[in-house]
Amino acid sequence: MNMFDFDDDHNNGNGRAPEWEAARRALAQAAPPDHVEQALLRAFAKRRAPRPWYRRWSADVVASWAGIGALGCALAIVGMSLLPAGAPSPRVVRVLAAADVGFVSLVPPERMAAAVNPQLKQANLPRAALVQMGIPIIADAPNELVHAELMVAATGEPLAIRLAVVN
Repeated sequence: MNMFDFDDDHNNGNGRAPEWEAARRALAQAAPPDHVEQALLRAFAKRRAPRPWYRRWSADVVASWAGIGALGCALAIVGMSLLPAGAPSPRVVRVLAAADVGFVSLVPPERMAAAVNPQLKQANLPRAALVQMGIPIIADAPNELVHAELMVAATGEPLAIRLAVVN
C-alpha cells in the first residue's frame, strides 16, 4: 500500500479520489532541497543540546535527596542517643566512689585494707602537689595552698586524701 493511499468517498472508479491523484503526482516529482534533513537535525541539536549532569537534576530531585539525607542524620542522632553510655575511666570511677565518703584513694584497695592503724592528718598542700597525686582539681594557681585531710599508714605512706572545707 502506498503511503498516500487514502480511502475517500470521492473516487474515480479505481478507488482513488482525483484530488489525491494530483497531489501524488506532484509529490512524486518533487525533491527536497539539498541537506535539509542535516540542517534540521543541527538546528534541533542546538536548541536541545544535552545538558551537563549537574544541570539535569531538578530542584525536586535535589530536595528529595536532601530530605532523605536529613532523615538519615536524624535517625543516626536518635540511634546514638539510645546507645548505652560507655563505662567511665578508672580515674573517674575512683573519684566518684570516693565522693560518697569524701576520700580519694591514692593506693590500691588491697594496700589500704592491709594498712595497720591508719591515722587522719590535716595539712595545707599546694595545688600542684594535689594534681600530681591525681586529684581532679584546677591548677590555675599551682602555689596556692588547699586544706586537705590525709589518711596515713603507720609507715607514713599516704593512703587517701579528702579536700576539707575550712569554716
